[in-house]
Amino acid sequence: MTRSQHGWRYYGWWGIVAASLFFILITNGLTIGGIQAFDPHLLAALGIERAPLKLGDAIQLGTAAVFTLLTGWAADRIGVRPVMTCGVLLLAVAFFGLGYVQTVGGLYVLRFAMGLGLAAGGLAVCVVIVSRWFVSRRGLALGLMLAGTSLGSGILPSVFTQLIETHGWRAAASFAAVAPLLLLPVIWFAFKEWPARIGLAPYGADSPGAGEHLAGPVLTYRDIVARKEFWLIGGSAFATFYSILGISNNLFLHSRDLGFAPAESAALFVPLFIMGLVGKVVSGVLSDILGRKRVWILSLALMLGGALMLLTLHKSLVMPAIALFGFGWGGNYSLLQAISADAFGSRSLGRVMGAVTVLDAGGGALGPWITSLLYDRYGSYSPGFGLICVLITLSIALALLLRVRPPVASATVVPAV
Repeated sequence: MTRSQHGWRYYGWWGIVAASLFFILITNGLTIGGIQAFDPHLLAALGIERAPLKLGDAIQLGTAAVFTLLTGWAADRIGVRPVMTCGVLLLAVAFFGLGYVQTVGGLYVLRFAMGLGLAAGGLAVCVVIVSRWFVSRRGLALGLMLAGTSLGSGILPSVFTQLIETHGWRAAASFAAVAPLLLLPVIWFAFKEWPARIGLAPYGADSPGAGEHLAGPVLTYRDIVARKEFWLIGGSAFATFYSILGISNNLFLHSRDLGFAPAESAALFVPLFIMGLVGKVVSGVLSDILGRKRVWILSLALMLGGALMLLTLHKSLVMPAIALFGFGWGGNYSLLQAISADAFGSRSLGRVMGAVTVLDAGGGALGPWITSLLYDRYGSYSPGFGLICVLITLSIALALLLRVRPPVASATVVPAV
């Protein structure tokens, strides 16, 4: 059967991007958004304060940061699909175990396992495979794929709040364990690691086979961290991941403090992450027209505006603040991935994303924990949200310093090695 190389009939759009969207809808949606619905029940069942609870978030994301170095290397060497398979199985086991947790130590073990699952089956590996399929329109492709995180994180808190109210939180955790298993057919039947394997070229490239040898040399981790672009991109990623997870992972508890009912608190994740979805898609389109850097800086400015509104702690401003923050976060999230691919090429992108993820997931690990630690100390989220405003301002400064030339469609095919 002849496969289309152009337009929306191209397999990269309806196969790779669509499959990746569904993939991270489940993996990131469960571990970033959905799990927040369990927070009040874990606080009561384990008899702990907020900072020890959010230390579990730090363990999960810190583990993902460290082990993505290994999974990025493995994705380049043995392929994306075996790595993803291990990741979704770990997530299924960890969520099943969450329904039986009795101690804070047991919770930390499960969050460690979730971190391993995210390292193998989360964002980094999906960015690798989508970037292999697209040279032109890469910003749009990654924006559409990354919409999966927003959909999952926006919808799943309400789903699990309802399941918890109906069946109890332990049974709801066991139900969550089924979701990652739905991804196994996607991994083995939808994902094609390189377009040349089915006789296609990357979208916007010249010939079949271009994707496997396209865009730059083989880079070691030493090569990657020696480049200024890595520290500018990674520093911005650290600051913005700290910010989004510092806010989103405390949003349920913060909104309850302000007088929201449980269902209302869960519903707040909808504008936060659905506006993030819109921001990802819109930024992908605009970045291909206006340039990635301009749109990236605008996205960061919108994040800062939303964070400043949250800093007021006014209940009436929560909804518009998180909508604005979410829209800016979506654009930033999408463009960080595209700019990384622009700066380093796709040949060693598994290693690049592994190295960047050490910083972004490191920031994401610290954000929820430090924000809650400051709350426990001062009895208010003002210090934590103020720190977030400072970090987003720093991220804007780093973005202004970055110089990256995006790839062109007629990329040169280098010889196989």
